[in-house]
Amino acid sequence: MGDLMKPTKEQIHTFYTAALDRCRDAFAKLDDKEWAKKVSEHWTAREHLAHLVIVQVEEALPLTRQAIAGERGQIPGFEKREDILDFFRMTLDRVREVPVPELLKRLDATFGEHIQMLDALSEADLDRPATSPGWDRPGTIRDLFFASYLFLPGQYQEIRKAAKKKLPHWIEASTPEQVNYHLDRLFNYMPLIFRSDRGADMQATYLFTMEGAGGGQWAIRIAEGKAESTDPAPDGFDMELKTKPELWIDLSTGELNPAWAIMTRKVHLGGNAGLAMKLGTLFSVAE
Repeated sequence: MGDLMKPTKEQIHTFYTAALDRCRDAFAKLDDKEWAKKVSEHWTAREHLAHLVIVQVEEALPLTRQAIAGERGQIPGFEKREDILDFFRMTLDRVREVPVPELLKRLDATFGEHIQMLDALSEADLDRPATSPGWDRPGTIRDLFFASYLFLPGQYQEIRKAAKKKLPHWIEASTPEQVNYHLDRLFNYMPLIFRSDRGADMQATYLFTMEGAGGGQWAIRIAEGKAESTDPAPDGFDMELKTKPELWIDLSTGELNPAWAIMTRKVHLGGNAGLAMKLGTLFSVAE
């Protein structure tokens, strides 16, 4: 298993700050033509940058402030999970035309503010309850910082499509320690975005084996209408997915087609392969 099931405040600060620095430095290398490229189904690289900034302002910062104050997380226009795509569109419209230099300044300021909020908290504070309309169940303040950390490489990977020769894959440019932390955050955050409405009757254990430097094994158990990360790795599993960390990221973002990955043996499945096909619908923020 990963060895960072519950990172300390110092670890969170270290990896979060490094992720912000990497994004800042990488994004500064892109030119106007690259920022204007369409990199996903609907958005250009610049719109992904704008999305990164505005969601941090309109969602992450308010939710963190509310949790610190002991309040339930409430975001105008984002009352339930089904609202998330409309919320993304609404917030993006507010900054869609903001020039890239200004967006980069706001990126630094808004994520910097979040890191300052982290610095003001104690270890015990991080374990206080927190809620988000995008989560299946309550989490902790610690989870809010993990969500923002994960948001950075997630949008980096989208923006990277505009200039792959300039921007390396997030995993390939990471140290083994950074890879392990990133995977640990991903697999421990997944239960929060579990779609209990789609997996209420399921009972299954997923084992994820990530091969190579920084890899390891992580497991998620689905039972009684909820998903939980398990540590240590269970003796048995219903489905094992084995691949390299960078390929897992590409699967998660849709850059790598699952069927093609299996056929070309980039991904190896063990146990009930049908369960693997459900992953995308069971663990989803925006679908």
